Amino acid sequence: MSVIRTRRVVALTAAAAIIGLAASGCASSAAEGSGDGDGGGTLTVGLAAPPSSLDPANMEQSTSPFAQPSYDALIRVAPDGSLEPGLATEWGFVDDENRVFELTVREGVTFSDGAKLDADAVIANLEHLDEGKSNVATLVNGGVYEKVDDLTVRITWETPHPLAAQSLTQTWVAGMMVSPEAIAEDPASLATQTVGAGPYTLDAAETVAGSRYVYKARDDYWDPESQHWDAIVIQVMDNPEQRLNALQAGEIDYAVGDLATAQTAADAGVDVLYAPTIAYGLSLLDRDGELGSPLEDVRVRQAINIALDREGIADSLLGEYGFATEQVMVPSEPGYVDELEGRYAYDPDRARALLEEAGYADGFELPVIASTSDTAATLAQVYVEQLAQVGIEVQLESRPGPEYFELMTSGEYPAAGIGYGSQPLPMEYDGLFGPTAIFNPLGSRSDAIETAYAEAIVSPEAEAVPLYEDITTTLVEEAWFAPVVFAPAFYYAGDAIAPVDVSEARPQAPLTEIAPAE
Repeated sequence: MSVIRTRRVVALTAAAAIIGLAASGCASSAAEGSGDGDGGGTLTVGLAAPPSSLDPANMEQSTSPFAQPSYDALIRVAPDGSLEPGLATEWGFVDDENRVFELTVREGVTFSDGAKLDADAVIANLEHLDEGKSNVATLVNGGVYEKVDDLTVRITWETPHPLAAQSLTQTWVAGMMVSPEAIAEDPASLATQTVGAGPYTLDAAETVAGSRYVYKARDDYWDPESQHWDAIVIQVMDNPEQRLNALQAGEIDYAVGDLATAQTAADAGVDVLYAPTIAYGLSLLDRDGELGSPLEDVRVRQAINIALDREGIADSLLGEYGFATEQVMVPSEPGYVDELEGRYAYDPDRARALLEEAGYADGFELPVIASTSDTAATLAQVYVEQLAQVGIEVQLESRPGPEYFELMTSGEYPAAGIGYGSQPLPMEYDGLFGPTAIFNPLGSRSDAIETAYAEAIVSPEAEAVPLYEDITTTLVEEAWFAPVVFAPAFYYAGDAIAPVDVSEARPQAPLTEIAPAE
């Protein structure tokens, strides 16, 4: 069984992962894909839900695998998290405040419609992204784009963008390049067809939108050695057990898994790939008492943390597939602080004492909005039971995905159950805990965090890391969250493909890197 293990590996039983691929059967894919390692055949992959658009500028990041066959990115992320040349050969900041970024693209690359990749093409893509609806567009958009020479572009932002390079990778969609001619002539058509510089193009005649997507290899791809298949087929199937059955039957080669089926898959000899990167726990939103809840008192927030048995939860629910945590970013990410491990060791008596000190000896009621997704729902029930032991009566309100998200971000709830994928700290600041972050609907603000962040984002990475650690320390000591465990996204691999690399730094391998077994 192929797995990724972390420094703290801890048993399994139920629930489900939240991000990734899904699968369905396609005729004889595994047999076709078994090949000799030199390419050829068909790779059949399963994805959980179809994209709303195939245009990277209008695509949700979670559906990026549908774009990967057709759209190479400017920069690539290696399994260890390092950045490698993609369509760009050089990149970096040319100022001292992470506001001016230059990149140079490789010469001789063409898109599937014959248009060439150059500085003008990159600028057309950046402008297209500015007008799009992608949920990751804010990572790089809003800049001034200048052509330095035929192959070099300069981006200038008013504010620092320290993660510009990471944002232009295949992980975040923003770096995927579309033909400038297609953008200029018929941008609406990009929702249902692909015109990229990647190794494959969508075969519209064989594709059934929302169900089956067929990508055929290009004859004129710039990097033929990376073209491992004659075709990639993506099928949509939302049932995890059916995906696993299809994989075991040899009808598909690679599929997203989930926690509920992972042990069954492992017992059957399926390669189970996982990297614990999704932080589950409680977000204690009413930190300033905007809603009049007891969460305004830091002692109450700390008591909630101490009342949760992280190690017990990790052992009983995740086993070897995850680990306990008191932080919202994985250990491999700059900003994680080893010394904070154990800061909130499970101690119900101490939790009750803190509540009494804060004036809540008799406990209190706490409204919590939570998701009905399997992992989140299972954990929410555990929070209810464990917090009740110290006198906190959780009034749990559970809603399905879109409704949960709307209510969680409404500013009407003092606390929320969350499952948040670990990101570099500046991204988490923008999305999770900064004063304008969507996961911070009541606009909590810390002077200590703001001061450290302002200095960090204009600093070289080596100087930024201790500032990131200061921010993490503040988040933990002020108990803005009650993180409980890191759980993984799961992927299942069949015998027809070569070993696939996933890690904390890159939990999802690009489809274009999957190769036939030798």
